[in-house]
Amino acid sequence: MRRLPAPLRTALVAGLVALVLFGGAAWWIRGHVYDAVYRESVQRSAELSARLAEQAATGWNDTSVDPGDGPFVQIDRTGRTLTAAGGALDLADLADLLPPAPAGPAPGHTVGQSSSGTVHLEGVDESDRARFHFPGGDLRSASGAGPERRDLFAHAEAHYLEHRTVTVIARPVVTPAGRCAHPTEPDGSCRSTLYVLVAPYVAEYAAGTLTVPLAAGVPAAALLLAMTAWAATRRSLNPVEAIRREVAEITDTDLGRRVPVPEGRDAIRALALTTNTTLDRLQDGALRQSRFVADAAHELRSPLTALRYQLETALDHPDDIEPCETLEDALAATRRLQNLTEDLLLLARPERPAAHSLVDLAGLTRELVTEYRCQDHPVTLASAPEQAPVRGDGLQLHRLLRNLLDNAVRHAHTAVVLAVTDDGRTSTVTVHNDGIPLTPEECERVFERFTRLDEARTRDAGGSGLGLAIARDIARRHHGTLTAHPADPPPGTTFTLRVPATPDTNHLAAKAATPEGCLRRPDPPGPHTPIAAED
Repeated sequence: MRRLPAPLRTALVAGLVALVLFGGAAWWIRGHVYDAVYRESVQRSAELSARLAEQAATGWNDTSVDPGDGPFVQIDRTGRTLTAAGGALDLADLADLLPPAPAGPAPGHTVGQSSSGTVHLEGVDESDRARFHFPGGDLRSASGAGPERRDLFAHAEAHYLEHRTVTVIARPVVTPAGRCAHPTEPDGSCRSTLYVLVAPYVAEYAAGTLTVPLAAGVPAAALLLAMTAWAATRRSLNPVEAIRREVAEITDTDLGRRVPVPEGRDAIRALALTTNTTLDRLQDGALRQSRFVADAAHELRSPLTALRYQLETALDHPDDIEPCETLEDALAATRRLQNLTEDLLLLARPERPAAHSLVDLAGLTRELVTEYRCQDHPVTLASAPEQAPVRGDGLQLHRLLRNLLDNAVRHAHTAVVLAVTDDGRTSTVTVHNDGIPLTPEECERVFERFTRLDEARTRDAGGSGLGLAIARDIARRHHGTLTAHPADPPPGTTFTLRVPATPDTNHLAAKAATPEGCLRRPDPPGPHTPIAAED
């Protein structure tokens, strides 16, 4: 089943379910019709027993037994069969199989109340077999008229009733003295019981008329439903096939194509919308990657060109250059290339979670403020708690804060102010510079890779345009955020770093004292960065 196409699987399942359901319904309908007709037959037999009992009470004077009345038998108290008709004439041991006689009629009445029961009939009395059967064993047809036809009909009915369980209507009868041929009572009257057998052939005939239509209609209906399910499923999957064809034709050079979105509000429409959303993300990622590669190539071209020019000039004019100055310029270009390459490698790494060392963000900020002040940068720490423990990588957080400070120092007019707060759930670091404020649009652009605003292009010395992008990337790896917004009150711009705090400081080492002397700027950052760490 799993290897079959979806429309065919759906059609098979629908057809089998319909066959079971329709078959069960057909069986119920046939049984319901049979039961309804059989109950009606029982009711008519009860009415027939009342009429026949009235006739039996008169000794059957001026009456004749009609075979059309159905099989019945009259048995007196001694077990003698007084009257019988229909199949009851030839059923073997019928008197012994019938239920006990009901209570007699009330005084002054000749017919009592009826009672019903069931009896399982035995075989047929074949003592006169040659009369009713051909030599081959087949029954003779009840043709002609007169007693012979009646007897043949009764024998055929006995064969129909044999070995069946049928309902029997019993009614007590009292025939007054002088009207019964074989008195059973001292006063010359007769007490007997009239038994009417409810033959089920009427109910079977009525139910049988439904057999052929139901037997043909149920498979036909199941087949029709299966074909409908196949057609509906195939039609409903047409949008999926259209989506598949469109996706199959999309290449890395044609990411602008989108799959068709059906009108129906269903799972296929959701699939199409999700596919288009995914294609949008892939296109955006491809465009960002393309811009990133182009920007990286552009940024690498300048120092490489300068380095090549210096080296070629030194080789072509060795007598006109100052060796030490040339080497220093080449070293500066090489350092810029190295820094840019390291930044690119950092941004190219997968976004894995940062390490889970315990780092004092407040102590780390104090160290950096002391370092920048010793380098004659206008950096001050406005406020900070005694400790602000966070979980993360101390080297990465050190680089994040250093990138923020480098950016603030480049753009500040007179001062850079830091502040650290810790409310037990979030540690926040704000870095404010009083330079030209960023516009709301620029507050998000500055975090894009290789983005340098016009003012930055004129004032930056060797900046790659990756510092803030790296800072935001590190913040995200620490499950934090990094945003920029114009200062309130102006002028200037404020960068805000928020990182989840760690209230548990049991394993945090004693806060390192801020050195009184100037700290040398590590290149790369030294082991002093994390205040304490856990393995």
